[in-house]
Amino acid sequence: MSLIERAGKQLGLQPEKSKIEKAVDTLGTADRGAVSAAAAQRQSYAPRDDRRETRRQITIDFDRVRAMGLALPQDQSPLAEEFRLIKRPLVNAAHAADVHTPMENRNLIMVTSAGASEGKTFVAINLAFSIASEHDTHVLLIDADLTRPTIPSVLGFEALPGLIDAVSDDTVDLADVMIRTNIENLSVLPAGLFRPGASELLASGRMARFIDEIARRYSDRIIIFDSPPVLARSEPIVLAKHVGQIVFVVEAERTSRTALDEALRLIGHERVAGIVLNKAPAISMQDRFGHHYGYYGR
Repeated sequence: MSLIERAGKQLGLQPEKSKIEKAVDTLGTADRGAVSAAAAQRQSYAPRDDRRETRRQITIDFDRVRAMGLALPQDQSPLAEEFRLIKRPLVNAAHAADVHTPMENRNLIMVTSAGASEGKTFVAINLAFSIASEHDTHVLLIDADLTRPTIPSVLGFEALPGLIDAVSDDTVDLADVMIRTNIENLSVLPAGLFRPGASELLASGRMARFIDEIARRYSDRIIIFDSPPVLARSEPIVLAKHVGQIVFVVEAERTSRTALDEALRLIGHERVAGIVLNKAPAISMQDRFGHHYGYYGR
C-alpha cells in the first residue's frame, strides 16, 4: 500500500459541523441585488454581486497558459479529464442539500500542501478552470498565499489590491478588488498588497467573519482558496476551520510520510475531501489516470 493510499484511508471520517459565532443576513437568490443602502451599512462586510459590478477585468492568454501545462475549460486533454474526475465529488458536495449530513461552507474549497513547490497553485488553478466549465456554476479563485502569491504571474496580470485590502479596510468593497476574466464563469481575487501584520490579520476573527459572509452571500458559487503550505505558514490552519472541503496536494517521491502526517494533524482530517498525488510520472497513456494525478477521496 502506497504512502498516499495509507494517508487516504485516514480520511473516512464524516466532517464535523463547526459553529460560526456571528449570524449574518442571508440574501435570497432572486433579489440579491436589491439590498438597501441601510442594510448594507449595517453589515461589516457586504460584498456586492461581482457579476454585475466588478470593475476590473483581465484577459487570460489561453495559448500562454496551455504552454505552461494548464488545462482550460472545455479542453479535451488527458490533464483536463483528470481534473474532471477530481472536481466531480467536490462539486457534488458543494451543491448537496442533505440535511442528515450537514457541512458548513461546503462551497468553500481550500487547496494546500505540506511544503512549498509541491503544486498546490497548479492544482488550484486547474480545478478552478475545470469547475468553471460547469453549467450555471460560477467560480471565485482566491489567492490566499500572501508571501508567495503566484496566481497573477500564472494568469498574466500584475499584483493588484485584493484579499488583504478588503479584509483590513471596511471601505474597500469586494467589487473594487475582484477581477473578472475572459472565462465566463471565473473571477479572481488576488492576495492583495502585502503589509506588516497581514498574516496575523488573515488568521484573525475578522478574516473568519469575512469568509463566512462570502460563503453565505455567494452560496450559489464555488470559492477556491489557494492556501499557503501548512508546514510553512499559520494561515491554512485557521482557514481550514472555515472551509467546507480541503484538497491536499502531495508531491510524488518528495513529500515524506512525516510531513504528510503532521500537516494533516494540524488542519484536521474532518474536512479533507481528498489527496491529489502530483508530479507522478505516467508510464503510458493507459496508466495516466490515477497515476499522474492520483486522487484519493473520502
